[in-house]
Amino acid sequence: MIEITFLGTGSMVPTKQRNHSAIVLTYKTETMLMDCGEGTQRQMRIAGIKPAKITRLLISHWHGDHVFGIPGLMSTMGADKAEKKLLIYGPVGTKKYLENMFTFFTSKDVIEHEVHEVKKGKFIETEDFIVEAQPLKHSTPCIGFSFIEKDRRR
Repeated sequence: MIEITFLGTGSMVPTKQRNHSAIVLTYKTETMLMDCGEGTQRQMRIAGIKPAKITRLLISHWHGDHVFGIPGLMSTMGADKAEKKLLIYGPVGTKKYLENMFTFFTSKDVIEHEVHEVKKGKFIETEDFIVEAQPLKHSTPCIGFSFIEKDRRR
């Protein structure tokens, strides 16, 4: 069963009712976070989603309202001793942006992570699903994601 939790669907400025962009997709043992705007951890706590359960972070683009929650989340995951390495996927430039983000403060206990830059097409394939990317038109390099559950016999 696929479970989707909308943690934030607002735009650049959050409101009392809507937080910055963040969506969690849970499928079997995978918990994927798509974008991580400021306040995402708080929204996860309200929704009952533990940060240490996140297995993959998918970043659509590097505007602040989609990424300002990443350093705090990765620090929390490290402090919580998350069992797995966090796999991070984003558009070209993601490695550089993430490295730069962590140069602005003393990062302690940041979870071990691996960064993959994505352009177009299939970039994740497991026994159960595929995740594909398509470039989107935006003011900065941006990708959209498709989660495709593989056919299975019953």
